[in-house]
Amino acid sequence: MNEWIALLAEGAAEHAILDVLIDQHCCFFEREQLLEHAVIRTRSAKQFQNKYLNHEFDRQIHLYRIIDSRQERFNLSFPYRQKISQIETLWTRPEIEILYIIQQGQYRGFAKQAGKPSEYVKQTLKLNHGNIKSYPVVYQYWQQRPEELVQTIIRYGQITSDPIEKTLVRLLRDDLRATR
Repeated sequence: MNEWIALLAEGAAEHAILDVLIDQHCCFFEREQLLEHAVIRTRSAKQFQNKYLNHEFDRQIHLYRIIDSRQERFNLSFPYRQKISQIETLWTRPEIEILYIIQQGQYRGFAKQAGKPSEYVKQTLKLNHGNIKSYPVVYQYWQQRPEELVQTIIRYGQITSDPIEKTLVRLLRDDLRATR
């Protein structure tokens, strides 16, 4: 690959899910291709450019933002924009906990009620494994079932109103994507 990849995750749960996908070699890239060899936890363009773009690179950076809001803007200052080949935003709407709901076969039940996926998971699914938004809990849960995570991401890509290329499916290896 001719570019560095920067994965910007908005929260701990997104970070954990991305780490599972990378650690299990489910992405079209490997950890060594990532800027800093890690998922970066920030939503702010200013923080990202100040912390990660203040030095020279041997190639451009393809940036993927994993967020749940369509409204967030990400505007890099001019000198930093030249270091970026492309910025892609991947959505996990309404929030990343929707993956638990899909994995548990409860999407229809969730869709019939009003509320956030995180509340539905806590109250209805009663997944008994701690804080469903914390990195260790999310990582451990999905790390034990990476194939289910991939299938859940593919299923999410099929049922969301967002284009599939604007979901986490975009990061999966081609052979895994073909299973949809």
